Amino acid sequence: MGDKSAQNRPARKWTVVVATVVVVVAALGIVLLREITGDRPPFDTDAIPGTQVVWVTAPAGANRGTLEFWQRNRLRQWKRTFAVPAWVGTGGISREAREGAAFTPEGTFALTESFGRLPDVGAKLPYLSLDQSNTWWWVSDTESPLYNQKYQCAEGECPFDTSLSENLGRTEPQYNYALVIDYNRFPVVPKQGSAFFVHVEAGRPTAGCVAVGADVMRTLLAALEPSRKPVIGMYAT
Repeated sequence: MGDKSAQNRPARKWTVVVATVVVVVAALGIVLLREITGDRPPFDTDAIPGTQVVWVTAPAGANRGTLEFWQRNRLRQWKRTFAVPAWVGTGGISREAREGAAFTPEGTFALTESFGRLPDVGAKLPYLSLDQSNTWWWVSDTESPLYNQKYQCAEGECPFDTSLSENLGRTEPQYNYALVIDYNRFPVVPKQGSAFFVHVEAGRPTAGCVAVGADVMRTLLAALEPSRKPVIGMYAT
């Protein structure tokens, strides 16, 4: 009896350790579980220019999906930092994105700058703090040579049709924080779509942007670094 009990002690100890790990994993959630099970990134890592990826997916035609944030560490391993629900365009994610259509553009694009109505939270990408003058616009006038660019001018003095453009300072809460998606920017093609951002959600689908909670936006702004060449991939599944 004594020898048998002694032999069983390590087994019981191991059972306790495993049970503890399971409890911790359950408490931390699915992000840790995915890393433990070794899930691979959902994108072609060889096609990514840098080491940070914002990955957005939604079922075909759906306006609700998931935003994942992936980063490559010093060991060249890709790890998912978090995954959260996200709104996309009313028409879903599509390669048919264009001016006047509520599609989120499908593809992978650079993230190079940001802006917001609220103070900078430590963004590493260039951050435009919108002042109270409400003179910053994103030009969506397809006849303007400034199409799909930001421009500062007083309303009534702008060299484009402001009724066809977005006043960035007046859009709340969406533009409290925003990341610019480099879709149709370099070069700009008239009528192919403008003003595509990752921004704060308002509890509903967008006109083509990606929308998440304000806390998620603050986290992304603080994490994305120009030297790591961040991109966003948006795809229908």
